Amino acid sequence: MNKRIPRVALAVLAISALGLTGCSSAKTGGSGEKVDGWSQEFAGTQLNVIAEATVNSQVLESLLPDFEKKTGIKVQLEQAPYDQLVQKAVLDYSTKRGNYDVISIPYEYLGAFASKKYLQPVEPLMEKNQAAFGDGFDTSDILPELWKASSNWGGTVYGYPSNSATTMMMYRKDLFENADEKQAFKKKYGYDLAPATTLQQYRDIAEFFTRPAGATAAGEKLAEPLYGVAMAGKRHTATTLEWMNYSWAYGGDIFDAQGMPAIDSPANVDSLQYEVDLSKFAPPTFTTSTWDEVTAQLQQGQAAQSLTWGDTAGSIEDKSQSKTAGKMGYASIPVLKDGNQSYSHLGSWTYTIDYASKNQDAASVFLAWAMSKPVQFELAKQGGLPALRSAFEDSELSAQLPYWSQELKSLEEARSRPRIAQWGGISDALALELSEVLSGSKAPAAGLQAAQQAATKLLDGALPVKEM
Repeated sequence: MNKRIPRVALAVLAISALGLTGCSSAKTGGSGEKVDGWSQEFAGTQLNVIAEATVNSQVLESLLPDFEKKTGIKVQLEQAPYDQLVQKAVLDYSTKRGNYDVISIPYEYLGAFASKKYLQPVEPLMEKNQAAFGDGFDTSDILPELWKASSNWGGTVYGYPSNSATTMMMYRKDLFENADEKQAFKKKYGYDLAPATTLQQYRDIAEFFTRPAGATAAGEKLAEPLYGVAMAGKRHTATTLEWMNYSWAYGGDIFDAQGMPAIDSPANVDSLQYEVDLSKFAPPTFTTSTWDEVTAQLQQGQAAQSLTWGDTAGSIEDKSQSKTAGKMGYASIPVLKDGNQSYSHLGSWTYTIDYASKNQDAASVFLAWAMSKPVQFELAKQGGLPALRSAFEDSELSAQLPYWSQELKSLEEARSRPRIAQWGGISDALALELSEVLSGSKAPAAGLQAAQQAATKLLDGALPVKEM
């Protein structure tokens, strides 16, 4: 859920990364040798890893020479878009080929993959090979709720968080802080212009900043239209996940307290009607947009605000590819009414070891290295998102990264989408119906009723849902 950053920049940064590629220990090879505490026991092993094409993956790839130097293990890291990665993972798992040793999966697929015994429980492996791990691997530093949601299924741990993304609100500080804009907003709406804390404010701000080319915004003439909000509306997972922000704010959910499907609840219908009304202030191409297009629109300064994924903040603050670097603000998801709990949407990915892998021991060493403190801090410095509390609470990172404190706040406010085996099908049904509603082909109630029917059919014999 992220835009790529230039490989040249990554390579340059990686050379000086915390001394990661400048180890002083001598390496002579052999099972008894260690480099910076990392064992050479599995030297010569080739690991195949696949992960989503994000900043996290790009940074990790740039640091792989450090891993090979310390362990003698070679890694081929393949990066793929969300949908393609899931397809490749399912194919590899179902055929039991073990072509990939480590697969970073979207956490909502954890239940589906674990229940089919596609994933190797990691704790026995990590205990078995702990003598091979160098300094910096400390599971007590992993944010506990993040780790539980991303990796724990049925009381068994199947991996570690590979990306700690959550949704948050992003907005144009330069527009919000302009004196003329503040005065005009106050005159029109009767309250001060500030980052929205309620959905009504979010809607008002979207309306206020929607302007045609040739109009003025913050004292400058617009060369192209400015939109009040950037949204995802394509038939895609991105649309399902964005709508769930509005659903939760309205008090809705996918299942009720008894574990029964509640997709067509009144709260959900109201939330979708809100989103339909809000879309009037989005780019007309929003019905073909996913999180990638939303990120690009924010980078190009085409929208005043958005509810989107925190793992895009690094690329939005990258001056080499973003016109709005240094101009963005970050805040929690707006609520329906003042005093309500704000919920962000957890979008974590998980490093898992393929049950059919023939290199599970070496794979466990890779997981320990990827989760080690030096690597996790380097992810943060280069625009990615770590999983360690120490990284999010680091004063140096907080000073350098304008979105850093909000990333931790959003993680602490995060809710998980269902991790059940049927979630993929339910998400697809929702993406279809939501896209049709947002394009004007269906009314919100009709679309959600159709999604409810599809979900109920997929869950036949599995109701009520007990573990989500």
